[in-house]
Amino acid sequence: ARFRSELFDSCAPFWLRYGRDRVNGGVTNCLDRYGAIYSTDKSVWMQGRTAWTYSYLCNTFGKNEEYLAFAKSCLDFENAHCFDRDGRMFFTVTADGHPLRKRRYVFSESFAAIAMAEYAKASGNMEYARKALALFKEIRKFVATPGYMEPKYLPALQAKGHSIVMILINTASRIREVIDDPVLDLQINESLESLKDFMKEEFKALLEMVGPNGEFIDTCNGRVINPGHCIETAWFLLEEGIYRNDAALKDFAK
Repeated sequence: ARFRSELFDSCAPFWLRYGRDRVNGGVTNCLDRYGAIYSTDKSVWMQGRTAWTYSYLCNTFGKNEEYLAFAKSCLDFENAHCFDRDGRMFFTVTADGHPLRKRRYVFSESFAAIAMAEYAKASGNMEYARKALALFKEIRKFVATPGYMEPKYLPALQAKGHSIVMILINTASRIREVIDDPVLDLQINESLESLKDFMKEEFKALLEMVGPNGEFIDTCNGRVINPGHCIETAWFLLEEGIYRNDAALKDFAK
């Protein structure tokens, strides 16, 4: 009862009332606890996450037209303003959608893709599912094409990161709920195999960065453990284990 009240009496209405930009579309995310806007710059991540959240609420607790309209407003804002000419997305934009910042990550794209998929499920409009799948295939291209995205480190350090491996499991599984394509299971299988490189039994930890073949990098960055990412990875693995009815995968998550 407490969590339901926090969700439906506090959190969801707060963002509907204060966060929804009824002039430009989308969501304004820099709010204080009273709903006052302290910056009109918009996070592109937040557009996708908000669209996913309110679509998910419709899919889980029953259709709500106000929630659905808010989700669509965020998706419309993204489609109109948040894609660069190279197909990648920006990181932050102005209130009316002019680009401010672009980063080397594909999290803006990942959150947009899961939002489109969840909205497709909530609205019944399968065009959004097809858009989500098309964007996911672009994400794979961005990640796999050498030189397409700026590397995190210069050539002196050869490394790979856990976060992209993790998020692609979630992105693929969310899209798979509404549209079928072999690339989705392919990506999940690739990510599951890659995760083994980040799991270090000697430390009883999941590391954020390792060498190209899973080598431990004995530096400050190489020793980083992100508790939030560990929880998310366990969550995504448990969901996949349930989907496959795979006890070994669920044990891996634990």
